[in-house]
Order: sequence, then C-alpha cells, then structure tokens
Amino acid sequence: MVTWDEPAGDDPLNVALKQEITEMVLWAENSSPRSQQRAIGPSELGDPCDRQVAYRIAGTPEINVFRDPWPAIVGTAVHAWLQKAVDAYQESHHLPQGPAWLTELGVQPDPLVQGHSDVYNQKTQSVVDWKTAGVDAMRKYRKAVPRGYITQIQLYGLGHSRAGRPVKDVVLVFLPRSGWLGDMFIHREPYDEAVALAALDRMYRLGNQLIDLDIETNPHRFAQIEATPGDSCVWCPLFNKDLEPDTAASDKGCPGR
Repeated sequence: MVTWDEPAGDDPLNVALKQEITEMVLWAENSSPRSQQRAIGPSELGDPCDRQVAYRIAGTPEINVFRDPWPAIVGTAVHAWLQKAVDAYQESHHLPQGPAWLTELGVQPDPLVQGHSDVYNQKTQSVVDWKTAGVDAMRKYRKAVPRGYITQIQLYGLGHSRAGRPVKDVVLVFLPRSGWLGDMFIHREPYDEAVALAALDRMYRLGNQLIDLDIETNPHRFAQIEATPGDSCVWCPLFNKDLEPDTAASDKGCPGR
C-alpha cells in the first residue's frame, strides 16, 4: 500500500478515502502512455546526470516508483488543456492564412530519439514548449533556466528542422502552478543546432560506454558512469533511497552520488 506523510486527519473514513484516491491516481499515472514510453526522449537527454541517461538507454526498470507524481500529473493536465484551447481558438477564429500554431506534432531529431513538441508557430518559425512550475522553481528559472530544458527544446527544434519546418528560435513558457497568468515567464533564444547535436553525441557516447562496460552482464559497472548528485536525485526513476550512501550503483538503483 502507498502512503504519504501528510495525515488526512483523525477520521478513519478520511484516511481510507485519501488512501483510495492515492491508489487510483498512481494506477492511472503508471498506466498512462507517457509512463509506458520505452524510447528515450528529448526531455531525458537534457538531464545533466550521465548515469541517469545511461540507465534510460540501457532500459533499466525503474526503482523509484513511489515518488509522488502529482506535479507531473498537473503538468500533463495543463498541457492537454492548452492544446485544446489553442486548437479551439484557431478553429473558432477561422484565420485566413490557416492556423499559425501547430500543436502536438511528433518530432524525431534522431532515429533513436522521438517525442512530441507542444507547439510550432509557423508565423514566427518558433518552437514553443510549455512548462509548469511551483513558486520556488519560477523564482529560480527567472534567474537561470536549467540547461536540461534548453537542451530539450533545442532537440525539438532539430526535430522540426529535419521534418522540413524552418526554425528561427526556441521558446520555453513557464506557467505557475500557483499564481496568475501575469506571473508567466518566457525564455527565448535562437535555435542552435549545435546544442542538439551535442546532446545526441552524448547519447551515443554513453551508449558505447555501456557496450564497453558490458553492462548487461556486469550491472555493477553502472558505478563507473559519472553521476551528478543533487536535490533532484529524489525524482530520478533509478534513485534507491534504501541503498547506503557508500553502496555502488547497479541495476538495483543508484544511491544518489
């Protein structure tokens, strides 16, 4: 049974109801197409930790399956709502030149990498990606946008470019999970193919390293792949909180170092 730290009060009916709702939410999230995805995507290639990317390339089953998925669920719901809103707006306004915003296009920046781009703006030749964030994250992103997000959006740009759609710039739109539309923060930068190609080169380098380590028969050698520990380790699918800090990483998970 899955439980979370926050109590639901003393009423046993409330405790049972909270447990039931949690179980249903977790089941739905773990059964979603996004959770069943097998091919590595642009969002994962942007992660700064080589070991996490290597785990993903190797197809190692997730260990950290009980991390709270609610922020990701909220983000997915916002994405779905925005897609419907953008499509409905354009259909309703009957733009003479046709829709400027193309939503949820499949992109494939590399034969081994595929994903879905939130928006491509034909008028400005911009690739737009929605991001939802809490108050603290919004504050941090205004100071410095994570390189992983920039890598992800540049990979989307490469995917659009290789599909024949010209790309001038890439845009990250940060929407507050708690706040107002006026709190929206937008980061825009020129499309840079070199950033996307560097991410793909890194993927192939790590893939070759896994082959050299013969990781399938020597899973303890995951410890030889460099890790980037930090506060985000608790969100890593392969983080194993039950491992001692001095335990080497393996197919049993990573201790977060």
